[in-house]
Parts: sequence; structure tokens; C-alpha cells
Amino acid sequence: MSRFYPPRGAAVLAVVAVSALALTACSGSGGGSESGGAADTSKLVIALESDQAALGYDPLRYSAGQRFFFEGIYDSLFVLDEEGAVVPKLATNFEYSADQTQLTIDLDTSATFQDGTALSAELVKENLDSRDDPDLDAYNGFAAGGQNEITDVTVVDDDTVTLTFAAPKPGFEANLVFPAGVIVGPSGIADRNSLDSTPDGSGPLMVDGDATIKGNSYLLVKKEDDADADAYPFDSYEFKPIIDPQARVNAAISGEVDVAYITSDTQAQVESAGVGLVANGGTIQNLIAFDKSGATAPQWGDPRVFQALSMAIDRDAFVNAVHPGETPTANALPADSPGYLPELDEQYAYDPDAAKALLAEAGYPDGFSFDFSIGAGSQRDLEALQPYWEAIGVTVNLKNASSTEQAFAVVQTEPLGGLIPLTWTNPPGNVFGVLFGFANFHGAENAAIQGGAGAYGAAQGDEAAQATALKDLNRAIVDSGWLIPIYEQLAPWAYNTSKVAELTFAGAEVFPILATIQPAS
Repeated sequence: MSRFYPPRGAAVLAVVAVSALALTACSGSGGGSESGGAADTSKLVIALESDQAALGYDPLRYSAGQRFFFEGIYDSLFVLDEEGAVVPKLATNFEYSADQTQLTIDLDTSATFQDGTALSAELVKENLDSRDDPDLDAYNGFAAGGQNEITDVTVVDDDTVTLTFAAPKPGFEANLVFPAGVIVGPSGIADRNSLDSTPDGSGPLMVDGDATIKGNSYLLVKKEDDADADAYPFDSYEFKPIIDPQARVNAAISGEVDVAYITSDTQAQVESAGVGLVANGGTIQNLIAFDKSGATAPQWGDPRVFQALSMAIDRDAFVNAVHPGETPTANALPADSPGYLPELDEQYAYDPDAAKALLAEAGYPDGFSFDFSIGAGSQRDLEALQPYWEAIGVTVNLKNASSTEQAFAVVQTEPLGGLIPLTWTNPPGNVFGVLFGFANFHGAENAAIQGGAGAYGAAQGDEAAQATALKDLNRAIVDSGWLIPIYEQLAPWAYNTSKVAELTFAGAEVFPILATIQPAS
């Protein structure tokens, strides 16, 4: 199976030229006065709900949720196109062996890094040979013993590399999008600590260190003489972490920011202010288990405890009170996914008596207590969930996380986190980048989840087999309690209609592709 794709510059321009339709949209008339003249393309200011570079600029330390920020700085071997399909980027051609245990990739060696070094097969090998580094969460599935284990990376020639797998891996290219498919430059590979303060990517954007204040504002500017920079219509892009949801809305309404990722309960406020509004669907908001093995307390090694916590929640009442307009769900996968299982909503419907019985079976008839760190974005959710668990004898001690760094650190010390939004455009990315990645500090194993993800990857091109694999994956995740889904949401964005055209999205992705954000016409 051999496929040819155009060089990366042409591919990027083609993506930008094609307009993708948002699944759900409504727009206001304001968000700034109409200038009537040329579009303002000097700087696009974007407000997000978290610090996208809290751990520095090493993309392999993050999950797919940071794609929007990093995709202009770093290139990956494959990317998602405007419809959510996996297509090559640094790859120009790829081919599997007959037994699908090897993937040979031809590379676009016109890509260059911060020091001017060109992409090479040797550099790709150096990147992937770091797959056993436990600090690089994105490589979790590629490491020895991982579900997507890469046993060897071979340099064929200067622009060709072959990956060898422990087992047949058809469709493996889906695992080589951001973040696991990102290629870091030679300086960053030689000194990984340098990435704490300085990125080393081949993308057309770079961080302006002088204008960036970590945790407050990140300014991305175009590299000189980079042809791919033409795909980005604005001269620069400023990312502002604004953790408080109301503060983000206020910033969008006042014109402090041009684009803002907002919450569903603030959509009416945005519309009434005359600011543009667009929303994309397919995101599941979940509680996520950090301790699945009993590392912080023995009860967390028993799936029945997670099942009890799930059954104790009246999702209908919770959503009506806290997130009106969203859809309650006990499914890890969205309703339009072939892996959606209506019976899960019945099995995990609100039933506090059944929840108490499960706790008793697990050996905790009198319940237990645990700590849960919250931030401005999660406080309301957890305060609303707290009484449901109190009713079955489980006491939750809510603690305020004072910084994004502290919020990231709870994966080591607390059993649960969230709510965390997950889309399922790329299931292996969620499984290996999130469930077995940053959320699995304690190294828990789950053969059913790994098997479902593996079967999905092996079924590329077979829709029926993929649907079966996704159903198995959905059930394994929910029954194990590795995720406790709460509701399915639209991902709403506010935007300044006098400066920015209506945002578009790649499939069910929460975040648009940065280069596709266009100036208002």
C-alpha cells in the first residue's frame, strides 16, 4: 500500500483553501465595530481555559488537548485535516509491509528547525528512540510493553525511516499526529531541559520570548523566510490563559481578545452582547481516574468504587442545574460515534441504593473520604457533585489549586480529577496520550481498554470492525471507571465578527486548526 502526498507547503495551503463547516453555529452581529476597510490581520488574540505551556515547550509532555497552541510551532509526521481525517505532514509517502508489522515513511527534508538543521531520517529516529522516557507522556503507547510498542526504528536512507512493531499495526499513522508524531529539532533532543524555556520545532511560528510572560501571555510570530508562514493569515498569535470562565467571556465582549473558548452556560450572554458565537459538538466531559491501582488508597484499585461514584450522580439534575442545554451521558464516546452504547446510560443511571450496595461489596459499607483539587473552572461542578457522593457515604474534601502547575501535579497525589473534555476523533490519542499517558502516573494496566484500542487500530478501512472495537472500548473505559462520563457538550467559541470570520473545526475537535482561522471579509 503506497500513497503519495504533495510537499508540506502545498499541503498546508490546500488545507487552508478548503472551508470546513462547523457542526452547529449561530452568530451575533457585533464583537467590535465594522471598519468597512481592510481586515485587521496584525495580531489575533486567543483566550483559552488553561496554560497551554505549563510544563514548558516539550510537546511530548502533553496530550492532544494542546494541539491548537503547539501546531504552528511544531510539525508532526501526520496531522488532522479540516474534516478530522489523518493525513501526512512531514511524511510525503508511507507504506506498510505485507504483514503490517513495519511502516516505512518517506520524509519532507525541506522542513528546518531553529538552528537551520533540516529534517532527516536520523532525526526522526532520535526522536522516537526516546519512547521509553517516562517523562514523555505522549510516547507511552510506543514504549516497551505498550499497546502500540515500537520495537525498532531503522534509518533506510537520508529521507526514509522504517518503524517496526511488536505486532501487526495497520492504521498506525493515526498515532503519529500531535503529540506523539511531533518531531523535535536536534537542539531540543540533545538537551531536553532546554525545551522548558525554548521550543525547537520546524513549524512556521515561533515563540517571541521577549513578549511572552509564562502563564499569562504567549506571543507566536512568523519565522522569516518560511514559506508555510503564508498559510497563517495573521501576523502574530497571542494565547492568553484566562482560567475563570466569566473573565474569558468578559474579555471577548470587551474586545480584549478576538477569540475565546467559553462555557455553555455563558453562550446567551455572548449572544446578547452581539459577539459572534459558534459551537462544535462531540465532546464528552468526564471525571478522570488518576489512581486506578490503589496507590493513594486501597479502594481505588476496585472498579466497583468508581461504578458506585458514577451511579450516585443524578446526571439529569446536575446538567440542568450547572450546564443547561448540554446532554447527560454515561458513555465515554459521543452519541454520534459508532461506539455509543445506549445501555450504558441505563446501567449507570442515578441509583444511590445500587451505589451503596457496590461500595459494600467492595468492602466500604461506611464509605470513605478523599481529597479533590479544584480550580475556578471546576469549582462549580465539584460543589454540585459533592452532595451526591455524600449521600452514599463518600466525603469529598475540595481543595483549591493555586496554579496550573499544582493542578497538573495532582495526577500523582489524588485519585480523581476533572472535569476533563475529550473528543474521540483520534481514539488511540485519548487512550495512549491521556488514559495511559499523563493520567496514569501510577502505571496501571487494563487489558480490555488496551485491547479495544488495538482492535480499532487493526480495523482501519473496515467500518463494521471499527464500530465493534469502539463499542468494546467504550464499555471497557466506563466499566473500569477510568473515565466517569458526565455530559456531552458543544464546544462554544466567542469571536469578534469585525475581525474574525466564523470559526471552522476538524470533525468533532474542540479546537479549530490555527491556520484555518481567517480574517473577517
